[in-house]
Amino acid sequence: MQSLIQARELKKMFGTRQNPVHALGPVDFEISKGSFTIIIGRSGSGKSTLLNLLCGLDTPTSGELTVGSDSIYKYNPNKMAAYRAKIGIVFQAYHLLPNLNVRENVLLGAWAGDTKVDENRADELLKMLGLEHRLTANVKTLSGGEKQRVAIARSLLINPEVLFCDEPTGALDSESEQQVINILLDLHKKGQTIVMVTHNPDFIPLADQVIHLKDGIITK
Repeated sequence: MQSLIQARELKKMFGTRQNPVHALGPVDFEISKGSFTIIIGRSGSGKSTLLNLLCGLDTPTSGELTVGSDSIYKYNPNKMAAYRAKIGIVFQAYHLLPNLNVRENVLLGAWAGDTKVDENRADELLKMLGLEHRLTANVKTLSGGEKQRVAIARSLLINPEVLFCDEPTGALDSESEQQVINILLDLHKKGQTIVMVTHNPDFIPLADQVIHLKDGIITK
């Protein structure tokens, strides 16, 4: 597979010089285009810190992260915004706006990125995810699994180069969890690059690559 993301000596520290907190690294890894990568570890292992670095939501203390041939931490603010507009992020907490209906929440991704709104694609995605009957429903009336499917549709609207998922099933019951996993596996089969953070070892067999984190270090 073609290498898409490369991390080299990536490290993140918090706190002060006198009282540093070691959050991550140094870590080295690659993520291939079209792969399904799982980042797994207990709470406090550095999973969320690493995901924030991958998404360009935070900067490292040291090290390098390249996407394609570009080092993203050398981007100016406009280019970093353009990078974020090319990736999709699915959060555990959904982050849907309760005053908007299902279709409007999906289209929000395009509005926020100042890109052309494609309502037909939004409807196609919602149909693919089994929500065609809920297009105009208030998101307050949706189940947890339905809300997460709306969040996935929103992230897919821009045809993301990479889909990052942060504990996407953490707040779901077992049936809804399986629905979301099946959606991710189907997307992967269609060529979507997926990076998922989880603490659930049951998902390990689904991945092409597993990055095990413990105390900020890759263990295997």
